[in-house]
Order: sequence, then structure tokens, then C-alpha cells
Amino acid sequence: MQRLWLIILIIFIIGGHIAMWTSDMPRDLALRLTLINAAGWAVILIPAWLVSKWAAAHQRKP
Repeated sequence: MQRLWLIILIIFIIGGHIAMWTSDMPRDLALRLTLINAAGWAVILIPAWLVSKWAAAHQRKP
């Protein structure tokens, strides 16, 4: 079930970026917003993923 929510979240993020890039928004603004969004997600998701991997590794230890 968790994988389904992750897939839905990714679809919404990609869909939002596609909508932004195909709108009449200036390209430089769209690029800046895309980079800010990507950096924000990286700052949130990469550490969370690494902590979950670390926690899973410590749970498997005897």
C-alpha cells in the first residue's frame, strides 16, 4: 500500500511540472521553480530514505 501512495505522489509531482512547463509561464520562471522544487524534495526525501535504510539495517542485527 505504501508503494501505491509513493507512485501516486510521483505522478502528481510529474503532472504538476508538465502542467507548469506547458502553461504560458515564462521559461526562466518555470526552470527556477522546477529547480527549487527538486532541491526541496531532495532535501526532504533523501535523508528520510537513508534513515529508513539505517533503521531497517539495525532491526535486522541480532
